[in-house]
Amino acid sequence: MKFKWLIFLFSFIILSATTFGQNIPSFALITIPKSGSHIMLKTLYFMTKSPAIWHTKFPSYQYLPPEDGFLYTHFCLSPELEADYRELPELKQIILIRDLRDVAISIVRHIREGVWPGMTHEERENFLKLSFDKQLHYVINYEYDIWAVKKKAPNSLQVSLCKVATQAERYSKRNDVLTCRYENLVGPQGGGTLAEQLTELENIALFINLSFSQLDLIEIATNIYGDKEDPFGKGAFVNYHSTFTEGKIGGWRQIFTEAHKEAFKKKLGKSLITLGYEMDDNW
Repeated sequence: MKFKWLIFLFSFIILSATTFGQNIPSFALITIPKSGSHIMLKTLYFMTKSPAIWHTKFPSYQYLPPEDGFLYTHFCLSPELEADYRELPELKQIILIRDLRDVAISIVRHIREGVWPGMTHEERENFLKLSFDKQLHYVINYEYDIWAVKKKAPNSLQVSLCKVATQAERYSKRNDVLTCRYENLVGPQGGGTLAEQLTELENIALFINLSFSQLDLIEIATNIYGDKEDPFGKGAFVNYHSTFTEGKIGGWRQIFTEAHKEAFKKKLGKSLITLGYEMDDNW
């Protein structure tokens, strides 16, 4: 264990030296809930040596130096937060997306294990009484009034997958936003490939004006999956621990019934196509 920690520390020192002196712009990370946010947080931390700052409403008249941290939140962003972003044209934005079918399953598991923003105690109690099959239907179909939920989750309105997907679609079409895919970032441990992972890491680095060697990128890739290493320090980022159970690509194939597929196509089929996970509804 001590030897593994020394390897990790040595890798971190090398990456710190590589990043030193490079001009990192201010940027914000916006993720689809349950899309591998923890992996992206680790990636950006290793690249920038700066922590993520979970934000509510970021005043546009303030400037956030990159060394202080980068902004982080989930879709769906509140109208106020989007308005603030529009007043910060120099603030770069990175979004993380994932196959919405895998996201839906992960949301079900998360609600079963804990709370979900905007969901009342009564709603969760009723949810827990349902079978897993019906819980998945609930997550696929559930919509909400954004103003009603806003009181409970004012800054990241992530209750409805439909609304999250709609906003993620809009951001993914923007030329000034970097769209990252969980499937590319997760690497071999999550069912992806090392080549895709390194390419995704390089794209992220270039977007925030950083340059790393292939060896540097491999070092980052080695440490971003799971909870074996925590680069955030003792007591820091206590709310950012990984909530993955399996995190494998395409896990929905073993769980979705034909009824789930039909419900998903009806509610989220267009989003799945727009985000590039299917060509049409023939899946």
